[in-house]
Amino acid sequence: MHQRLRTTLATAAAAALTGGLLTVAAGPVSAAPSKLADDFNGDGYRDLAVGMAEKTINGHKRAGAILVTFGSSAGLTNKRVYVSQNTSGIPGAAETDDSFGSSLTSGDLDGDGFADLLVGAEGESIGQLSGRGTVTVLWGGAAPFRSATTLSPGQSYDDQFFGSDTVVGDFVGDEAPDVVVADGSGLWMFEGGISRTTTVRSVRVETRGRDNWLGWGRLAAGDFNGSGKDELAVTAPATTVIYAADESGFYDRAVLAGGTTLAAGDLNGDGRQDLAIGVPDPFPVTGGIPDPSGKSGYVMVHYGSATAEGGLNTARHTYHQNTAGIPGGNENEDRFGAAMSIADVTGDGYAELAVGIPYESLSSARRGGDVLLLRSGARGVSTTGSVRLSQNTSGIPGTAENNDVFGSEVRLADFNRNGKADLAVSAPQENPYDNEGSGAIWQLHGTSNGLTTSGTDVFDPADYGVARGSGLGNALND
Repeated sequence: MHQRLRTTLATAAAAALTGGLLTVAAGPVSAAPSKLADDFNGDGYRDLAVGMAEKTINGHKRAGAILVTFGSSAGLTNKRVYVSQNTSGIPGAAETDDSFGSSLTSGDLDGDGFADLLVGAEGESIGQLSGRGTVTVLWGGAAPFRSATTLSPGQSYDDQFFGSDTVVGDFVGDEAPDVVVADGSGLWMFEGGISRTTTVRSVRVETRGRDNWLGWGRLAAGDFNGSGKDELAVTAPATTVIYAADESGFYDRAVLAGGTTLAAGDLNGDGRQDLAIGVPDPFPVTGGIPDPSGKSGYVMVHYGSATAEGGLNTARHTYHQNTAGIPGGNENEDRFGAAMSIADVTGDGYAELAVGIPYESLSSARRGGDVLLLRSGARGVSTTGSVRLSQNTSGIPGTAENNDVFGSEVRLADFNRNGKADLAVSAPQENPYDNEGSGAIWQLHGTSNGLTTSGTDVFDPADYGVARGSGLGNALND
C-alpha cells in the first residue's frame, strides 16, 4: 500500500487528545472462548444482535437501543442483554434522534476470542455538530458489553451521519480485523489493532472521484477471489463498487450494476465468497439494466472468481418473483430484496439465500411481508425447491396484518450449533403501540431438508423485557 494505514495510539488518553477514542475499563475475561464472529459471550453458540433505532429512551424519541439474544442448544431464547447509551459503562447519553442501533455488525476486534459488536448511531450529535454520527464498539466477554469504545472519523461536520453502515473484514491480509465505516459522503477505514485500550486513526478510503456515489453506501465483506483476504463491496446509486488491497493501495477495482442491499457467502461451495445485490426499489434503469421486475424488486448474484478484477464474475444471475420456479408474482413496490442473508441451512456444504420481501401483500394484509428461501448447489443458486414463508404459513405463529413488514431484516446463522443455519426474521412494525411498531423476531430452524416451521419461535418486546412501541428488529447484525 502507499503507506501503512495503522497508526496505533498508545493509550486512551492519547486518543482523547485527537478525538479518536473513548474507552471504559474492561471487565473480566473467561477462558476458552469460541472465537466465532458473532458469539459475544464465548459459550460456543452464535448470538443475534437486534437493533431498535426508533426506541424512545427516557422521553427522547428515536434515541435507540440494542439487545443481544443468546444462542443455545435450543437456538435463540429470551436470554438477552440490553444496552442503550444510558447503560452503565457505555459512552455518551441517549438523546433525541441518535438512532443508536441503526446499523450492527460484529467481529473479534481485539483477538481475545469473544466477538465484539459495532453499533452505529448515525444521528448522534457531537458538541455543536448536528447529525455527526458515531460507531460504538461493545466489547464481548463472559459477561459482555460492560465496556465500550467510540470510533471517530478523521473529519467531522454537520449531517455527516458517520455509522450509516459498518463492516468488519481482513482487507489488508494481515489476519487482524479491519473496520470500514460509511458516512454521508464516503468511507473510513480503521486498519486492525483496535482494543479496549488502543485504537487506530481512521483513514479516508481512496474513492478516486466516487465520493458522491458512495454516500449512504451499504457494505459487505467477502473473500471473493480466494486469496485469503477480504474484498469490500459498497452499494452506490446504480452501482456496486468492489475495493481490494494490493501493494499499490486499497481502492476500487471493479464496478457492477448496483442496488441498495448486499449479502456475501459461498453459494456454490467452491471456497470463494459470492455476492448478492438487492434492488428492492428499482430505478427506471439501474446501472444500464432495465428493471425486469416491474418495480417489484429483484436480486442479482455474482459468483467469486480467482481471476476477475475485484474477485467477482461480471455475469449477473437475476431473480425476481416472475422468475421460473419462484412462488408468487411481481407486484408494484413489494421491495423484493430489501434484506438478504447467506448461510448453509441444510448442512450439505452449499449455502442458501434468504430474501426479505417486507411490502408483499398477503390476502387482505397490505405490506404484511414474507421471506423467500432459495436453495443452492454446485452450480449456485437454484429456484428448484424455493419456498415462501410468512405469518400466514402453517406453523409460523401470528397472522399477517397490514404494515407488519415481516421480512424487513433476515439473518441466517446456526444458533443451536447443529451444523445447519436457522433463520431469524424481524417485523419491526408488528403490533403498533402509540403509533410506533412494537416489533417481533421469529426463529425457524434449519434441517437437512431446509427450513422447518415445526417448533418456530416468536419473541416480542414482553419476552425481552422492553416496552411496546420499541420497533424491535429495525436492524439485525450482519
